[in-house]
This record gives sequence, C-alpha cells and structure tokens, in this order.
Amino acid sequence: MKRILSVTTALLLLMLALAGCGVNAEESAGTEETQVNQTEPAETETTETETAEPAEETEAEASGLPALADQMIADAGITDAIPVSADALAGVYGLDPAQIAEAAGYNASSGGAFPQEIILVKAVDSDGAAAVAQAFANRLSDIAEQAESYDPDSYSLAQKCQVITQGDYVGLFFSDQYDQLTELFLKGVQ
Repeated sequence: MKRILSVTTALLLLMLALAGCGVNAEESAGTEETQVNQTEPAETETTETETAEPAEETEAEASGLPALADQMIADAGITDAIPVSADALAGVYGLDPAQIAEAAGYNASSGGAFPQEIILVKAVDSDGAAAVAQAFANRLSDIAEQAESYDPDSYSLAQKCQVITQGDYVGLFFSDQYDQLTELFLKGVQ
C-alpha cells in the first residue's frame, strides 16, 4: 500500500510539474514556429542545362513539430492534453538538449494510472536520434516495471507501445491511440 501511495504521489508531482511548464510551452511554441518560418531554404547547385527544383519539405519541417503534435492530438481525439515544453522534455526523459533540434509533447490524464505521453523529437543527427530513442525505450520500460504489479492496463500498453524512429525524428506514444498516433507521426515526418 505504501508503494502504491508513493508511486501515485510521485506521478501527481510529475503531472503538476509538467502542467506548470505547459504555460510557457504555448509561448515557446510560437517562438519556435517563428524561427522555423524564418529559416532560409538550403541552396542547391545547378548546371546550365537543368534548373534545380526546391527540395520537398516534410510536413514536420514545413510547420514544425509543435504544429504536427497539435494536429496529431486533434486527429486522435485526445481532449485533455496538456502541452509539455521542450525544456521539460529534456529534464523528464534525461535528454541532452544539445542533441535536440526541435521537440513537442503532450501529457493527457485520460487512461490508466499513468498519463498518456505523446512526445515528438527531431534530433540534430542520427547519433542524437539513437540517444533519444534509447531514452524513450527506457521510459517505456520504467512504466512497464512500475505498472506490472498494480495496473495491468498500463502494463499491457507499455508492452505494446514502441519507440518510433524515422530518420532524425523520434516519437514516443504511450497512449490507447498508439496505432493512430504512430501512423500520423510517420505521415507527418515523411
């Protein structure tokens, strides 16, 4: 009983800390979108006989991960999502901020004893993506370990959910809508 109470208290404190960070996430999301929109396209070389076509941007590059995360939340019908700032994500998941080019995330209280976690990261390179994927895999393992003895639904969900990697993009979707979120993420970063 003490273990359940201590885990519940820890989760409540984590949710409160993340909720407190969510206020700044909207402000920082606006700043990140402005920065994304202000970047100049990469220059390409052309020859005399051919004209260079601009490289197609992925949906995530064109609008930014916060916009993709917002769209995924809306499409999945998650109504109680609380935004999590990129700084909070680095702290909660033990990520090195130097390895993160962009991040967006949400927690939602609907579900079992553990909140849903919808986290999207664009790493600066493939090594960064591998480090982020490992941190996310560790998080799923932690949830499974904690839930195994008292929350069979969360335990089962943690066993089902996998970390999704597409190039330098990494996603963690601990959610009942895992399949739909995975599909939306892969479509958004292609």
